[in-house]
Amino acid sequence: MTTDLKALRGTLRARAEAGTDAEALLARIGPAYRRRRGRRVAVAASAVVAVGALVAMLVPRLLLGGYAPPAPPAVPIASPAASAIGADPQMVHFDVGQFPYRGMAVTWAVQDGAERLSMWGNVSKNEEFFLELTLAPQTYSPAPNPTGPPEAPQPPHTAPATVGGQPALVATGNGTTRVTWQPIGGVRAELSVRGPVAADKTLAFAGTVSLDRGHPCTPRLHPTVLPAGAQITGCSVVPDAGVGEYVIRGPGGTITVSMASGVFAYGISPGRYAGRPPTLANGWPYEELDTSASTQHLTAYIRVPDPYVTIRAQGTYGLPDVLLVGGGLQPS
Repeated sequence: MTTDLKALRGTLRARAEAGTDAEALLARIGPAYRRRRGRRVAVAASAVVAVGALVAMLVPRLLLGGYAPPAPPAVPIASPAASAIGADPQMVHFDVGQFPYRGMAVTWAVQDGAERLSMWGNVSKNEEFFLELTLAPQTYSPAPNPTGPPEAPQPPHTAPATVGGQPALVATGNGTTRVTWQPIGGVRAELSVRGPVAADKTLAFAGTVSLDRGHPCTPRLHPTVLPAGAQITGCSVVPDAGVGEYVIRGPGGTITVSMASGVFAYGISPGRYAGRPPTLANGWPYEELDTSASTQHLTAYIRVPDPYVTIRAQGTYGLPDVLLVGGGLQPS
């Protein structure tokens, strides 16, 4: 369960945070604030003690001074169940709290029965981290990805721990900390963090995982027409970036629909067509791309410049199937 860091850098997306002018706020409060301030000191001191005790109870669920990963709008989950995890390819059934370092490229995804949060960012100017959190049924076994990067070696040092009141195992080594536990019966959670992030901070972040709220996976476009017998089996979205992807599987293989923000700046290749370029059923012009140089054994590949979409087919699916799916794309 790894992700190509170079590809993630291509989706780098920083979120700005606005500051607060405390002096201006106090100036607006006026003299009444100053007269009442003394009477509040004793009460405030008691409140600080109470809050401190509450924080001590919540740690490691609460990380002070961290950053909440960008995410699609959260929705409540009334009764978390093991059978729901990974069952809906367009719903991530968990949420997380703050991580001590800002995520620069954050992806929420569901793929073939597993739900995943991937995040890349900087610990310092010259140091990076990569985080991957996966929730899946206890019986889940990921299929090997022959086109992906090699798996990171298993960290050699292990120790027991507790996450959310549940037994956990922490493995460290080779620049990686990996935490595994069961947030609820029948669900396996694995958090892997590569880079100079302290193991206690990784363990604390694991403690923020919540299954009582989740996030829909809703890229800006949605397939409405699929080949016979095919269904959506995967979805991913990069919040605030307009980037998303659907994976469609069926008897003929796999069709992948990838969306980027805005439009493709270069449009249809000059001279590609003698007249007007062909259009999909929804009226969008498209360009057929060459598959011969692909290492993914593509059987068809098209690009829609506006909105910027690429659709690729593998297996026995061909251009007619790609055009069918592309012609049924509609705004979400």
